[in-house]
Amino acid sequence: MKLYTAKSLDELESLIAELGNDALFRGQSTHFGDLGKPSVQTSFDRRGCIPSEMLKWSRYARNVLDVFIGRRDNHLDFEQALLQHYGWRSFYIDCSADPSVAAWFASHSYSDRATIEMSEDCTERPVWLRKRMARYDFKQGEGHLYVLDKMAAARCGLIDLAALSIEGFRPRTAAQAAWLIGPLRNAPVPIECFRAQITADRGLLRDYAASHGKTDTNALFPPASDDPILDALLGLPWREIEAARDSKIQIPSMKRALDLPEYHESYVKIAWPRTAFFRGAKIVETFKSIDGDPVGGISVNVPNIVLFGSADKATPMLFPNVEALISKHGTVAFEIDELIQHANMGHLTMYQKGIGVIPRADDLFEICELLVEHPGLEMTRAGFNTGWFYRRGTNGMWLREAHVDECPCGDAHVHNQHVSALHIAEAFLREPSSFEL
Repeated sequence: MKLYTAKSLDELESLIAELGNDALFRGQSTHFGDLGKPSVQTSFDRRGCIPSEMLKWSRYARNVLDVFIGRRDNHLDFEQALLQHYGWRSFYIDCSADPSVAAWFASHSYSDRATIEMSEDCTERPVWLRKRMARYDFKQGEGHLYVLDKMAAARCGLIDLAALSIEGFRPRTAAQAAWLIGPLRNAPVPIECFRAQITADRGLLRDYAASHGKTDTNALFPPASDDPILDALLGLPWREIEAARDSKIQIPSMKRALDLPEYHESYVKIAWPRTAFFRGAKIVETFKSIDGDPVGGISVNVPNIVLFGSADKATPMLFPNVEALISKHGTVAFEIDELIQHANMGHLTMYQKGIGVIPRADDLFEICELLVEHPGLEMTRAGFNTGWFYRRGTNGMWLREAHVDECPCGDAHVHNQHVSALHIAEAFLREPSSFEL
């Protein structure tokens, strides 16, 4: 790797032109590692893992991708891209095909702070909202622009995120001409990936970025009105901060479902009905029955991993513990302590809160979504959506069976997620002590 120092804008332009053929760029306001040996590590390596939050971020990232770019063979790669670029952690290093993007990051430093706003739900009941407001500020000093060899980086794994473009919009990955290197685990980017390091005054790097249109945060972090992915993530349900409850203060304190950094003001005085402020209400404590259930039965509280996790697709479809509950109680509703919003339903007040298993005939079961209506602070209805049907064979295995009353969507991916949730619920019934509620 070669080391360069740029003293003028012309010199910086010349170096980038000379070194930037078939290259990628990364900018940092601080150099880590020894001289000539940068240490660039993933956010997972730097900050560790919080499994419950990782599952939640991943679930929502998959759902957003399904809605806006469709399902792809390399879905996991793009899921990691959303984690990396919208505020969580991944096993990848982000870089850019645009040197002016890297120069902007090399000349600006990130910071964030918690803020509290008072807003009102759709019926004008007050709520406190905690947000994580983020910003990038220019600070005097030296910045570092790394030129990465694309061919060498490809040996570690390389993803062009231009595929996350959405016609008519400007998602963050497109605004940043983003690429990812990896996955990398417990190791920095290999030194052979670095073609050069250009050190320059941050003011010079800022001016270079500005000369290419990167003048402020909006250039790299488009607002929700331009970025439907960000809009979907910001539209997720709010959740009460239970630790902040105070019997003397009747106004609930809320946080976003995903604690993502926000770069733009999002204050509203009175929220739309589609904005849910969830306080932990349980269906069994709120309603006497669930719409769409002709049998009646039991509601079982299960860990959130039932819906946020994924079961091995090869797991045999054997559900003896679920069957025992059905035999004793009838319909079984497995309910988590969250509201899950599907990105394609962001304009509605409907949320998934679990799955249901309805006995339809001898050895015939319907697996479906458990939905609730939750405008503002109140959960007002609960019901089962139409599902797919499964027949238990003589060997105890459940097999899909076409039925005149089944959900007509034809989307096996959606209904396979219900089966996956049922597998995890079965494991929880078998050994609840191995799960955290």
